[in-house]
Amino acid sequence: MKKALTLIVMLAATAAMFAQVYAVDLFFSEYVEGTSNNKALEIFNGTGEPVDLSNYTVKLASNGGTWSSTNILNMSGVLDDGDVYVIANSQAEASILAIANVTSTVTYYNGNDVVGLFNGNTLIDIIGVYQQDPGTANWPVAGTPSATAEHTLIRKPTVIQGNTNFLAGAGTNADDSEWIVYPQNYFADLGQHTFNPGAPEQAATPTFNPPAGVYANPISVTISSTTPGAIIRYTTDGTEPNETSTLYSAPIAMATTTTLKAKAYATGFSPSYTATANYIFPVQVSNIAALRASAADGTTIYQLANEVILTMQQNWRHQKFIQDATAAILIDDYNNIMNTPYNIGDGITGITGTLNRYTTGMLQFWPVINPGPATSTGNVIIPQLVTIAEITNNAELYQSRLMRLDNVHYASPSGNYAAQTSYDLLDATGTIVMRTQFSDADYIGTPMHQGNFNVYVIVTQYNATTQVTPRMLSDFNPVANDDNVLTPMQIELIGNYPNPFNPETTIRFKMEKSAPAEVIIYNEKGQIVKTFSTIATQGINSVVWDGKDNNGHPVASGVYLFRLKSGSYSSTKKMVLMK
Repeated sequence: MKKALTLIVMLAATAAMFAQVYAVDLFFSEYVEGTSNNKALEIFNGTGEPVDLSNYTVKLASNGGTWSSTNILNMSGVLDDGDVYVIANSQAEASILAIANVTSTVTYYNGNDVVGLFNGNTLIDIIGVYQQDPGTANWPVAGTPSATAEHTLIRKPTVIQGNTNFLAGAGTNADDSEWIVYPQNYFADLGQHTFNPGAPEQAATPTFNPPAGVYANPISVTISSTTPGAIIRYTTDGTEPNETSTLYSAPIAMATTTTLKAKAYATGFSPSYTATANYIFPVQVSNIAALRASAADGTTIYQLANEVILTMQQNWRHQKFIQDATAAILIDDYNNIMNTPYNIGDGITGITGTLNRYTTGMLQFWPVINPGPATSTGNVIIPQLVTIAEITNNAELYQSRLMRLDNVHYASPSGNYAAQTSYDLLDATGTIVMRTQFSDADYIGTPMHQGNFNVYVIVTQYNATTQVTPRMLSDFNPVANDDNVLTPMQIELIGNYPNPFNPETTIRFKMEKSAPAEVIIYNEKGQIVKTFSTIATQGINSVVWDGKDNNGHPVASGVYLFRLKSGSYSSTKKMVLMK
């Protein structure tokens, strides 16, 4: 057994005035929900007597279900008064296992699961709400959202018994909760519990105005406590405040990202719990292209100023792909920061986080706050039509984008699609790896497409290999095309991308053979603005318009027409220059 770090025994000053206060029964004193398998439960005995553990069990109920018949721990041994009993996941890190009394599958929980402590058949303590699944929102504790996931919870020193009404014990703020909430992977107190049921009332926890959040401009923060005569000590470097920390006397000016912590002190009161607020002043970037061009240092916090569109999401690592008119990027949200439910096609504004280049070559955005509800819904991204050669030759440009490939086929289609499998995909310009990396996609287990087909794909990177992945079955043609693999090319004005655009756009067209071609850009009055004349090659061709006329002068914002002429072929489309 592990001895409590602090067991404050309240000896009576006089026998007539004071009496020892003991715990009613065993209770959960700590709950660890860390990264990966870093999970642990701590049980404390403050009853004043040794306790035979053979009558106690810990049970797990997952995803709103009933108590498991397999993920259960029948405890054994004797737990001395003032001792703790630590239960750990067998795959937890060494520092946790070194403290643990036992490993058990009862720690196979996530933030939406429930653990219960039983004395015989009687439930005496619980973490979570039995037979309720809160989903990715998990349960709040002490005013901290989703506190049962990716946090450590420690029972306050004044708590003397478990609570079978978890929400009542969780409270709504730091003062009315039975628990203190610590960040993820906080293990410093595991194996020890501070028990002080007779401690004086604590000073009210300080509050901040304005509250924690993301701010574009400098602010001044005031700190207050409702305890009369309380003084407040604070830090701005993330360290724990104490009686020697800076004394609060005037609003604190802030213009850079800061972690503010404060504690109140008052005569006749114990020190308050620590209040913590993170003030984020991100670097504003105008669009995803600008974000992708920024330093991927893993520390600078960026905020996208524009609305972006969700094109794909998957449960694994809570990953999301977002796109705007300029580029796309992968959001790798391992800690489920962006836990607001979204649908493909939702517009999201205010995405904030750090930029990182993963070892495989993928540029990833790691969110630091939840941007909240979608700012629009039902948006449609029209994928840009490209060839396989264009993707492989412009892998960084197209990375994470939703693209369209036409007249493609597999090298050796056979059987059903399997998850996490690579297939060679070909068109007239080359070969690329089609990787079924979205394991929960609805086409997994369905027959592979035969012959030529068109498909929407997300472009990804794995080391030196560029890959593409369809999101869902509807990204494929509804019926596979049984035409011969070698199909003749036709003349076609494909379109321009991006559209709307600023400052430039690429106009693409397809030719069945090498021939003279002319792309002419007109304003809304029908006047010629820009002319491109070229000897086009067989296959996909493109010209880039930089928003300038034939004399090199920038043109105004507005609607423009572009026409492809080659031989007897003529086709016109519309585009928008938006400055």
